[in-house]
Amino acid sequence: MILKERYGDGVIHIMPADHIIMKKEEFLKCLKYGEEMAKEGFLVTYGIVPKRPETGYGYIKIGHAIKKKEGLTSYYGEKFTEKPSLARANQYIKTKRYLWNSGIFTYRITTILDEIKKYIPEVYEGVLNYLKYENKRYFEDIPAISIDHGVMEKSCKICVVKSDFGWDDVGTWLALERYFKKDDQKNISIGNVVTLETRDSIIFSDNIPVKVWGVNGLVIVASPYGILVCKKEKIPELKVLISKRRS
Repeated sequence: MILKERYGDGVIHIMPADHIIMKKEEFLKCLKYGEEMAKEGFLVTYGIVPKRPETGYGYIKIGHAIKKKEGLTSYYGEKFTEKPSLARANQYIKTKRYLWNSGIFTYRITTILDEIKKYIPEVYEGVLNYLKYENKRYFEDIPAISIDHGVMEKSCKICVVKSDFGWDDVGTWLALERYFKKDDQKNISIGNVVTLETRDSIIFSDNIPVKVWGVNGLVIVASPYGILVCKKEKIPELKVLISKRRS
């Protein structure tokens, strides 16, 4: 709404901050193609060709092809699926019809505003009132609905650009295993860390001395903001712990 007021209608790209993009030129090529599709009235997202049966990512099932151009193909989006089981993730890869949901979107401003107004009017009206009255109360009353659940899973205007620009979501602690070298005990230790009889763990210290003895398969984080100790298999569900209040 603010962008429309300041600049009029146009195409916008929305990108999460906790991602790695390895192939810059390929990424920009995909975005330019996405801009063309957005100008045609589509809500564009970028589906990443899966490299492994990932259970921590969302997936998009693609339908019929829309248009091919310069080695890129766009498809109608049929279905969004959140964090499947390992068995189901393996099935998705075999079908070759499921792509990782990158969470990167390209929209024409008027198109996405119209879809928000249509599918989640309470969000649309809440933001409108907040901007009009500049009163925090209106902002606090806006329902906490993600764009995926609120619009993308409902709209018939979804376009998925099949992409392979070296994308990786590094928004979880487990992502460190893909970018840092493990020691002989398969641990990753970052910061002021000492380990003994510890295996297959991730230990991160932000200027806090951490000593770990006799544990396996844990994520341990020590920072000025707090301490986290968690089994690695629970990391995809970490939001449950973060949202829990002190008893």
